[in-house]
Amino acid sequence: MGIKLSNKRYMLMDCDGVVWKGNRAIEGAQSILEKLEQMGFKLGFVTNNSSLSRLGFKSKFESLGFTPINYTIINSAYGAAIYLANKCFNRVFMIGEQGLREELELHDIYVTQEYEEQLQGVCIGWDRQLTWRKLADAMKVILNDNGFFVGTNPDNSFPMENSLVPGTGAGIAALTNACGKEPDIIIGKPNRFLIDVTLENMGCTDPAEAVYIGDRLSTDILAGINAGVDTVLVRTGISDSHMKNILPTVEIDSIVDILTILNS
Repeated sequence: MGIKLSNKRYMLMDCDGVVWKGNRAIEGAQSILEKLEQMGFKLGFVTNNSSLSRLGFKSKFESLGFTPINYTIINSAYGAAIYLANKCFNRVFMIGEQGLREELELHDIYVTQEYEEQLQGVCIGWDRQLTWRKLADAMKVILNDNGFFVGTNPDNSFPMENSLVPGTGAGIAALTNACGKEPDIIIGKPNRFLIDVTLENMGCTDPAEAVYIGDRLSTDILAGINAGVDTVLVRTGISDSHMKNILPTVEIDSIVDILTILNS
């Protein structure tokens, strides 16, 4: 089954495993995105990666030869920041990297990575410097101070150039098991929240006009289904094809093949 080109205006996609892996672009990705823009599609990028801010992602696109002038870029760090700001939380203990800090501080949220009194909760994202001390301080906020517990995304692994590495979900699992408490919310996919935010930022009011392209059934494709958009699975990232109960609208080898299904 194909996707009718005439019905679509908004092309949303994941980044890691779809347009790049680690610090290497998927072959042909730059030219196909340029072609899609020439055809009149608005491009949106919805990623669970919280290590960079939106500005950081724009810089990464540029460094890999993309032209992100008109890209709408939404990631789980930004999603966590707007969620917390909307809930009037303004003092948090953070486990994460610079991109998460930047997005939280842009929304006037005080951030610390050392335990303090009067913190309202914990926000945990991808942290490649995760330590026992960070987990212990986060536990104190959650258990002793009855703080909220927000995770940016559930991905247990993350695709680099040649291998998988532990993702945010691994850190969330450690904190969950230590506290005996599930997160109050996980912002990223498969939650539809980031896709909804992206569509709103792009001016899309009808999900039927959008397509979402991802490499992971359990996060990307399920998020697209939850948001009511057609979905495309690519095989250039993480494979969880054993999850037979989650079905994309169509499946292709790579982002460069997107026009074949749009025109079929």
